[in-house]
Amino acid sequence: MKRLIKGAVRKALSLLPVKNAVMFESAPDLSDNTRAVFDEMLRRGMNEKYKLIWLIKGEAPADLASLKNVKFIKYGSKRLPLVKRMTKCFICCNDWLSTLRQGQTSFYLSHGTTIKKLKGYYTVPEEMDYCLAASVGVVELCEREFEVARRKIFALGFPRNDVLTNEDRDLKELFPDCDFEKAVVWYPTYRQHSNGNVVGKGNPLPIIHDSEKAKELNAYAAENRVLIVLKPHFAQDISYMKSEPLSNIRFIDDSFFAKNAITSYEFVGSCSALITDYSSIYYDYTLCDRPIALVWEDYEDYKENPGFADGVEEFLEGGEKVYDLSDFKEFIGRVSRGEDAMREKRNAVCSAVNYSKDGENSKRVVDFIIEKAGL
Repeated sequence: MKRLIKGAVRKALSLLPVKNAVMFESAPDLSDNTRAVFDEMLRRGMNEKYKLIWLIKGEAPADLASLKNVKFIKYGSKRLPLVKRMTKCFICCNDWLSTLRQGQTSFYLSHGTTIKKLKGYYTVPEEMDYCLAASVGVVELCEREFEVARRKIFALGFPRNDVLTNEDRDLKELFPDCDFEKAVVWYPTYRQHSNGNVVGKGNPLPIIHDSEKAKELNAYAAENRVLIVLKPHFAQDISYMKSEPLSNIRFIDDSFFAKNAITSYEFVGSCSALITDYSSIYYDYTLCDRPIALVWEDYEDYKENPGFADGVEEFLEGGEKVYDLSDFKEFIGRVSRGEDAMREKRNAVCSAVNYSKDGENSKRVVDFIIEKAGL
């Protein structure tokens, strides 16, 4: 009986026009490509006409909650099914916000151009109307890995990347107790996910598997006046390492950005170099025209589990491959001396995997959303 009643209610609601509302989703809350689009809509004053609704897991930030027509609704809310059914436009980049009825339009903005194999377990639902690609050069990759029809893919660049071309922040203000001239950001992807999934060799962190190696790397970084800022994947537990007193290796999480009034990509774009591995941030950081190291320690294991997307090998030629602590230290030394041997190859990769360096991705994507959703 309850199922019949719910079905009747949904049918009745479908006869009503959708409301002037746009729903946003990201992980973590209020981040990534979705946040950049939301901010652009605020700049245009679209909250004067439309309700801009964030689907969140945590608490609503007071500065945004005080804005006109900016609303928040939590996962699991009893009101959520009704709000979704009456919303005109969905914009997501992690969980799916698919259309439920006529009059709605949905946009998947992605959380990165993949390096890892996604085909078979991360598929864009048929009910998603559009899927964003970072460039024309990766459309085929998106089509294949997301298993989404090419007609749904629009290549306009990732909105979150606009800040990578902004003026650098002075990072010494954020780490006043550290003596450094160059800051290197390290974004490893997960090896032991909180959902139980283990990939690669399964070490919590590559290269610095224990405190002794961490101390050795820290001493070398301090000697070369380099700060290494390590942001583990949010699903990775490295509590064993955070307890070590390291002067030139600092661990941060998402709370660091809110505390210092800086976004993740504003911070990344202000660093002198990037260290990562199989994370999509590699593609994005090529926009900064600064050295990149790719930790390849468990490449062979990672190739088996979870595997790499077909055709990405040529895109990975812009980063130095780092296999062990010795390689890692050599990269840090080159950064300290201002050496950049991979620049030409990296810039070729940048042109292939990014739509533009003009910092206008958010504007292009919002224009597209307005046109297709009829906002």
